[in-house]
Amino acid sequence: MTSRLRSLRYPVPRVIAADRLDDIAFYVQEKLPGSPSDELDVDQLEALIDLVELHAGAARGLTSPRTTLPWGEQIHRDLADPGHWTPRKRALVAHSPRAADLVRGIEVLAARLDLSRLPGDDVMHTDYGLGNMLFLAGGLSGVIDWDGWRPGDRRADLVTLWFALRIGTDQTRTSTELRRHLRRVMEPELLWAYSAHNVLRTLGWFAFRHGSLPSPTWLAASELLLRTALAA
Repeated sequence: MTSRLRSLRYPVPRVIAADRLDDIAFYVQEKLPGSPSDELDVDQLEALIDLVELHAGAARGLTSPRTTLPWGEQIHRDLADPGHWTPRKRALVAHSPRAADLVRGIEVLAARLDLSRLPGDDVMHTDYGLGNMLFLAGGLSGVIDWDGWRPGDRRADLVTLWFALRIGTDQTRTSTELRRHLRRVMEPELLWAYSAHNVLRTLGWFAFRHGSLPSPTWLAASELLLRTALAA
C-alpha cells in the first residue's frame, strides 16, 4: 500500500525490510525529515485536504490484514451493534452515567442510518492526527504510522483530523475551516457517523486502558462535536 502511495508522490516512508520473528511481524522504514506539530495553520490544513485526495481509489485491489468487513458494514456494526466492540463500549458505559447515555444515544441514532453505499476502495490511514504528521519549515514532510490502514472512505480520515482538532485542543479557526470543507463533501448524517466513530473508539480506548479520560471536559466536548456535526 505504501509503495502505491509513494508512486503518487505521497510523503510516506519507504519500507526497507520486513520479516517475522517468533510469530511477531516487524518492518523497518526510512526516517522522514521533520517532526510532529501541536498546531495546524490553515495553509497546512489545505495541503492535507489536497493530500487526502490521493487516497481516492488507491486501495483498489489491495487487502489489509486488519479488515474483516467492508467499510460501510464495519462502521454500522461499530456504531449500532451493542454487542460489538464490547471491551471499549463496556468500559465507556461503566465510566459514568453520562458516558453510558452517550454510547446508547449513538447506538440508537446509528441504527437508523443507511451506510451500505459508502466508498470502499480508498486508502484510509484511520489515525490521521497531528501526532502522525511530520512538518519541516512549516510544510508537510511526511505522514507516518500506517499500521492500521484499511480500504474505505478517505473522507473519514479528515473527520478523524477534525475530531483531533476539536477534542483536547483549542484550534478553533482550523477546525472551523475543516468543518466547512467536510460539510461540502458529505451529508450531516455521515459527518455525525464518522464523528461518533471517533468518539467511541478514542474515549472507549482511554476508558478501557486507563479507567478514565484524559480530561473531564472530553465528554462534554464529544457531545458538542456530535451536535455540531448534525447542525445545518
